[in-house]
Amino acid sequence: MVKTAVLMATYNGSQFIEKQLDSIRKQTLAPDYVLMRDDCSTDDTVEVVKNYIQRYNLSGWSIQKNNFNLGWRRNFRQLMLDIVVYDVDYVFFSDQDDIWYLDKNERQVTVMEERADIDLLSSDIDIEITGQEATVPKNFEFVDRENKLSQYPKDFSYHNYRQGWTFCLRKTFLDIVVKYYTEELITSHDNLMAGISGILETGYNLNQPVGLHIRHGGNASGNILGLHSNYDRHIAELHIVKSYYQVLVSVLKEKKSLALSRAQAYLDFNRRRLTNAKQKKFFATLTQMVTDGNYYDSLTNRLRDAIFLFKK
Repeated sequence: MVKTAVLMATYNGSQFIEKQLDSIRKQTLAPDYVLMRDDCSTDDTVEVVKNYIQRYNLSGWSIQKNNFNLGWRRNFRQLMLDIVVYDVDYVFFSDQDDIWYLDKNERQVTVMEERADIDLLSSDIDIEITGQEATVPKNFEFVDRENKLSQYPKDFSYHNYRQGWTFCLRKTFLDIVVKYYTEELITSHDNLMAGISGILETGYNLNQPVGLHIRHGGNASGNILGLHSNYDRHIAELHIVKSYYQVLVSVLKEKKSLALSRAQAYLDFNRRRLTNAKQKKFFATLTQMVTDGNYYDSLTNRLRDAIFLFKK
């Protein structure tokens, strides 16, 4: 019998988390485990969740509060480490402020059971905007979106195709990836899984909405790097991207993938890019911008390297 688990990162979500918990509890394919990690909320999120678990006598559900604030990226990394020892077939990521349609998990698992070649199945979403400061995500458009499933492009740049909370992951795939996602690295869990599965040609999207994405001013994914950001934020972003390629290269080595050499070239480029930025090597950065332009995923990112050399 298929076993599933949900991983949810929480932080100051007491005002809206119960709606998401309801949509997980009421799934037509109920999860066997729901593991939550709270990243040192200053509100009563943990108490709200504990009371919810007790109210419905939810076996397999738990919430653990971190000893110190990890940030949402490392919080999801820790959740992935937590689930490694569990005997489950599929894993779902969850944010704290979205609402899943009640057949979400069942629809995704049905596809995964039919298609053993799929390691990651994301899905489309419906969007609700609340608040004037909310940003609206612009999702990637698949050329064959009229079909039920679309395969991820084999793209070596650092990016994602759908929100992480729409992911259904084969547990064996997660086990391999998280093995190389070591403590000194930091990257986005959704970009990490989407990128690697795309290059392995095991990532797909279900072209049907599986839930309602609530956008408000506090969405973590709305806080993006821009030219207004400071120098430290630029360096942190470069470390996030380099970390992704470090994990990617390690996974491709284990898989004996033919894509390894190209991935290694991207890793080497991003190592140089980070070093040049840290040491503010002006001429090395300009040389990199000219000779290694194909490793940048956009002209904006290339120009950003030069602009941030002049920031403190």
